[in-house]
This record gives sequence, structure tokens and C-alpha cells, in this order.
Amino acid sequence: MDTLTTVFQFEIRYNHILNFSQIARKILSPYVRLAKRITLENQNTIEERIIFNFDDDDYLIIVNWDRILIKGQGSLSAFTVKNSPIQTPFFTILEDIRALKEFGAIQNVLFAVNYIKKLDIESEHITERFIDKTMQVGVSKILGKNTDVAIILDAKETGDEKSVTFGPYFGSKELMSRPIIPVNLNNLENTDFTGWMLEYKHLKQTSDSSFSEFVSMTKISNKIIERVWKTM
Repeated sequence: MDTLTTVFQFEIRYNHILNFSQIARKILSPYVRLAKRITLENQNTIEERIIFNFDDDDYLIIVNWDRILIKGQGSLSAFTVKNSPIQTPFFTILEDIRALKEFGAIQNVLFAVNYIKKLDIESEHITERFIDKTMQVGVSKILGKNTDVAIILDAKETGDEKSVTFGPYFGSKELMSRPIIPVNLNNLENTDFTGWMLEYKHLKQTSDSSFSEFVSMTKISNKIIERVWKTM
């Protein structure tokens, strides 16, 4: 089985818009017809959130006073092509927000994605397999018998942070306990198997963002996951 993208999130954070709840509905109303349904959280408060659910296409867009994010699942290639949901409506909404006189500046962007890969191995042996592939004997014996294990790699430079966490994958129940969960687990391919799981995050300090930047971030993540899988 090829690598499966269970969820990704692309988030653009900007200065707080204190009167967001008062002005948001006017600028966002043209996009209501595009969504299957919308949800309002913390209505009429400073932290009001508007959620556009595109259930048939397995993605949603959340807009609030300090960020806009898109969360999706399935192949990232569907979101990196021209006229994808990243371009419209995601970046179209962002441009409308940036046109507000109340808008300050973009602060940073975050790209996060989770992958899983199936192995032909029983669940009781997956942790041992991972340890054999990645750890020295002394480290693996610290707790005696290990029931789970993971490796975390961080790379921090000025204005740019990347993080990779990978380890054994024990089945679909794990997907719903991660920091970022799938948009619709039922719409994913079969995820109830044993294998590897990888979580990747890329935080970049910037005053601007674009569709091409999203594409670039996905390409970086693809290269990183290829390197990880080669070690396994």
C-alpha cells in the first residue's frame, strides 16, 4: 500500500481583528453558497469562528479573528493543482480579509500533515520491528518491554521550524487521538491496519503567503517522508 494522507492543515495567522464578529458575516456571506453547511462557534464574541464544511470534497475552512485555515484529507495532489480549493475559496477568502481596513499583517504560516503506511506484520510485533530499525539495544532496554515508541526530530532555524514524529501505527483508532484528526474518517480508504505513522509540521515566520508557498511546503514534506520510509 502506498502512503495515505489521513489529514493535512494549512493555517495562516494574522494580527487580531478585534471586531471580527461584527464584520465577518458580510465579507464571508458570498462563500456560504459554496459550502455544504456552515457552523458558527462562540457566536457574537471576540473569538467567533465560522466553519465552512465541504463534506463531499473532504475539506473544511475555518475563519476567525486571528487566522484562517483549511483542513483536508486524501491525496495532497488534489490540493496542489490549479483551481484547487486552496486557491478558491481559501486564498480568495484571505484576500477579502486582507482588504479590510482592520487587517494588520500576516504573522506566520503552519503546514501540518499526517501519513500512514501499511506493513504486513502483526500488531504485537510492530513496536519491536520499529525498535530494531531505529534504535540501539541499550536505548530499547531502558523500560524493559516496550508497548509503543516514537522518534521526534526537530530542526529550528531563524523564522523556520520543522518537526517530524514517527512510529508504529496500530489502526484507525489512533487517528482520532492525534492533535489533528481527519475531516471524515469514513471517507478515507481502509485505515484499520498495522504499519507506520508519521506526523510532520512546518512553521514559517512570514508577512505574506500564497498558493505557490503551499505547494512548496507540500513538496518539502514529500521529500522528508521519502527519507523516513527509506530508513524503515
